[in-house]
Amino acid sequence: MKLGNRLSNKICPENMTVEEWQVALRRENARESDFQVDHLDKNRIWGDYLVSSGTGRYRVAFRGVQSDRNFCSCLDFRTNGLGTCKHLEAVTLYLQDHVPGYPWAGLTYTPEYTSIYVSYKGGRSIRVRIGTAYQAEYQRLFAQYFDEEGVLPPSQYIHLESICQQAQAISASFRCYDDVHEFATECLHQEQWKAELRATYPERAIPWNKHTIVEEFSAVEHLLYDLCYEGYGFIVGTRHPFYMHLIARLVEEVYQGEEQREKGYVIVNNETDVLVWQAVLFEYSEYVHLPVQVVSQEQFVKIQIPQGTKSTFVYVHDADCLKEWKNPVSLALKKLEVKHLYMHVDTLNHLTPVQLSSILQHVNPFIIGPFYKFIHTYRPLFPLTEDAELLPLEMKPFTFFATQRIQAAVALPTSGDEQTIRILPVDDERTPEHKVNRLFTLFAEILEDPDATLLLRTKILSLTQPDH
Repeated sequence: MKLGNRLSNKICPENMTVEEWQVALRRENARESDFQVDHLDKNRIWGDYLVSSGTGRYRVAFRGVQSDRNFCSCLDFRTNGLGTCKHLEAVTLYLQDHVPGYPWAGLTYTPEYTSIYVSYKGGRSIRVRIGTAYQAEYQRLFAQYFDEEGVLPPSQYIHLESICQQAQAISASFRCYDDVHEFATECLHQEQWKAELRATYPERAIPWNKHTIVEEFSAVEHLLYDLCYEGYGFIVGTRHPFYMHLIARLVEEVYQGEEQREKGYVIVNNETDVLVWQAVLFEYSEYVHLPVQVVSQEQFVKIQIPQGTKSTFVYVHDADCLKEWKNPVSLALKKLEVKHLYMHVDTLNHLTPVQLSSILQHVNPFIIGPFYKFIHTYRPLFPLTEDAELLPLEMKPFTFFATQRIQAAVALPTSGDEQTIRILPVDDERTPEHKVNRLFTLFAEILEDPDATLLLRTKILSLTQPDH
């Protein structure tokens, strides 16, 4: 193909739909790439393939041109909703060269075995394909759980293990692929988390003092509940000292509700921030060893994290570092399987659609739908502003403009040019709680003053270094 005839990867041609354009881009990429395609079984067309290049190896299941049963192990296939990717297109091109009659009209993949699989075309769904063996038995079984289109409703995910056991009893050839269980487990865990929160906090607010709802803090108590309920969050707003206390309560609430407490991280900008965040987190910890580590960005990228390491909680205080896909912090974070991920940016109006998409894909690669579609649909809205009504629809459930809610709840009385920040409600200045709260109020004020922060860091370092 001549360079001048190549498709633009930014602008959709007028004679194509967005989906047609994206499929054509992947086909073009496959044609121009140096892929090696290996057929792994004896089927003439349909079957399993290994697609290799200098950057990786991907397993492809080819079940037909544009079939919703096709699969590739690459992330693009699982998230783009197109039902194809450059590796699948490479298999199609390989078959065109080796098997006459493309697209092999009239030929279908109809093996004897029955299988349950995840269809990624148009979004994830669990589906069943009934094979040629034991059709009547499988039809009776699956009619109890699947709809007329062969799709398993989310309300039935809880029965998946039982369904598979019954299907296996009909024939040992039955298959249920690994990603089916992964997807169902992901959905069930999220629903269980939400159900437990609804039962525990029927007022949809998490008490700030752990015992009763505090009227003057009701806005933040509802915010804390919303953050927990969603299970992840994108927090937008200028930095405020109260953020540290909000996240500390959020960490505590998440860990209390989790049976498995894999290590968590609060990722901040520098070593001075680490000291202040550590102090605030310690105040809220009910555990001897709090299972969350406060680290600077520089420290985090140096941690040896094996791929796929599980983490219960991660909070990134400056998510701007994630807007570039290959940023060191971004690459390190991708190694973790994070159950609850929260991120913060000062403002939205400096982010491009591509940068925002890069940040949000860390929360969940499926959260805003296909990358290309989000950018194509919402590019006219940018630059975004701190207005919930103007947000892209996909972002509204998990984006929190916390500054307004925090400032509404935290008293900021002014006297002349001085401003007093009251971090926690206090009733009696003689109580230990008040004394501790006053200490952390001073910490917050020091953090706002660069000269005071530098002096604090110098003094702490002098105390922690051994005498010579």
